[in-house]
Amino acid sequence: MQIVVRDDKRIAEIWLTSAEQQEENVQDFIGEKTAEYSKMKYKVAVFRSGSRSLYDCTDGLLHNNYCLGEGA
Repeated sequence: MQIVVRDDKRIAEIWLTSAEQQEENVQDFIGEKTAEYSKMKYKVAVFRSGSRSLYDCTDGLLHNNYCLGEGA
């Protein structure tokens, strides 16, 4: 787990691996951190690792956006 706090933008990022997402105590910790940063008027973003190929998903997204642009 990695927590990145961007004070200039008032954002707290929480980055989780696939294994960490399954742990119950991690979910409780995220809830506590979210409440803590929300009280300080920060936006909290939680990034969770996926199980699919990043390359394949990005390729599909780019292809879809390209096709949408052709219809415009």
